[in-house]
Amino acid sequence: MAERKKDSTITWDKKCTDCGRRFTDSMSSLMGMFPCPVPLFKVPTGNCPECRKVAAARREKLAAATDLYWTFETVKDHFEENPPVGGQELIILDTSWDNSTNTYALVKVEVPARGRQRRIVINSYSNGYNGQSFYRSGQNCFSPKGQVRLLPYHPVIGDLIKKGDGREVKLTPEEVLALLGGE
Repeated sequence: MAERKKDSTITWDKKCTDCGRRFTDSMSSLMGMFPCPVPLFKVPTGNCPECRKVAAARREKLAAATDLYWTFETVKDHFEENPPVGGQELIILDTSWDNSTNTYALVKVEVPARGRQRRIVINSYSNGYNGQSFYRSGQNCFSPKGQVRLLPYHPVIGDLIKKGDGREVKLTPEEVLALLGGE
């Protein structure tokens, strides 16, 4: 039987590619295995812990802006407190097309409360994978783990769609953040 190596840590001096400061990076093994090959870790540049925190905070900010600052829970609470009505405008968020842009589509409620679960049925939007029926949380009934969500109407995004083709607009997370006043 092969003998297992003890856990160990490798340190390497690097220069941060973002801020230019020098820092000591470390990588620890778990049960004798490192998360990446040691030669790939021993490079002269990397991101310091402070810049990693800043980048993580930026990613979280962009993700929240992409969702127009809604979560599944807040969408459900909104639709419980303000039940949709037939003909009401809502926003569809579709993140399935590519990694850099998201599609925001303007849709209207066709059936505001179908069935026991009071699903919201909309008209006129499909990317080929989702259905027209949504739970109160905004999840698509046909593809609940998919990348299409129903969100309450947002005036900034809604007006932008109406100024365009009237159906949808494609925006990067950075553009959405700027439009919503995040930066």
